[in-house]
Amino acid sequence: MTTIWAHRGASSMAPENTLAAFRLAHELGADGIELDVQLTSDGQVVCLHDETLDRTTSGSGPVVRHTLDDVRALDASYGRAGYADVHVPTLEEVLAAIGPTGMMINIELKNSVEPYPGLEQTVLALVNDAGLAEQVVYSTFNHISATAIARSTQPSPVGLLFEDVLAEPWHYADHLAARALHPHWKYVSYAPETIARCHDLGIAVNIWTVDDATVARTMADLGADALITNRPDAIRAAL
Repeated sequence: MTTIWAHRGASSMAPENTLAAFRLAHELGADGIELDVQLTSDGQVVCLHDETLDRTTSGSGPVVRHTLDDVRALDASYGRAGYADVHVPTLEEVLAAIGPTGMMINIELKNSVEPYPGLEQTVLALVNDAGLAEQVVYSTFNHISATAIARSTQPSPVGLLFEDVLAEPWHYADHLAARALHPHWKYVSYAPETIARCHDLGIAVNIWTVDDATVARTMADLGADALITNRPDAIRAAL
């Protein structure tokens, strides 16, 4: 059965990558959430999509040049009414809040622009300390980083993010010990055999970002394992 993962939480209705958006996703019946992590200048893991603060917070400049206290002091409401007190959460806070719900947690490492040395080990340690290793899948566009996680002494499930039109990516994922592919839905529309070929190798296919009902039904009919969406309620209804 195709599951529904809320992209940055229920981000069509609440400020993205905030506890409010993740909790709303649970209320709307999502099976999981997707979130993004960056490192602050003092090495703390925060949930934020962009490498800079400008778009989603009242701050500006690269995340990596600000301390956790700097980032926590910002307004992360994204201009949405009723969310004036919302702040950027730490990964530790998200794990504590969402872990007990049983939802799947897809942690995307945002280390394809900023290198964030040590991000993989820091995130893995936080997840293990929270006792949620079985509830988390990691993903990143940085496939060197993904391979490091997949081939570590404590291998963890990793999804390779991509949006290019690749030839036979299931062989690539299998070679790198990745347990999932995370393609854009348009790629799967170009190469619908991808899902079956991945499944033959025991590789899951979790597709982003699916906000259209017709696309969602097509991807589900092809056997997608998860649909990552900004509209978990609407896509659940569509299926």
